Amino acid sequence: MKRLVSETLSRFGRLDVLVNNASIHPFTAWDDLGFDEWRRIMATNLDAVYLTCREAYHPMRDAGYGRIVNIASNAVLAGIPNFAHYVAAKGGVMAFTRALAHEVGIHGITVNAVAPGLTATEGVLASPWAETFQFAEPLQSLPRRGVATDIAPSVAFLASEEAGWVTGQMLVADGGMTHN
Repeated sequence: MKRLVSETLSRFGRLDVLVNNASIHPFTAWDDLGFDEWRRIMATNLDAVYLTCREAYHPMRDAGYGRIVNIASNAVLAGIPNFAHYVAAKGGVMAFTRALAHEVGIHGITVNAVAPGLTATEGVLASPWAETFQFAEPLQSLPRRGVATDIAPSVAFLASEEAGWVTGQMLVADGGMTHN
């Protein structure tokens, strides 16, 4: 994370926007998940958000400006079988987002989250989750597969000047599945 921020500053001279989008989501019942696997999921889905925000904070604070967008999940709004580890991590991302927004807002930094629903990405389509589209689509107000280009505008908005008065929020982009 230090190298990522350092190289960004060297190349561009500033760091305006950070989007935390790393995620792993094995389809495993909670009682079949060993502690080492639990920690791997937490490290990727939650610890990495903390570590990246920590490194990006100082240059954003020094500039008096920044936009942090963390990718959560609509799964935090609905219990999903065989996904307790992921829901716990993404719930932590949302809680961290809200708390961090309070701490860094004084420095002109906003912190928000986007919570996508099931999205047809390469990783999802190559996983057991590919089979769940047939169950998810009828539950959505927009009954079709979500794709990355459905999520990107929400991230772009929260990273923009237009979202300068929005912080500590979770924007749900799931085709109306959770009706948050």
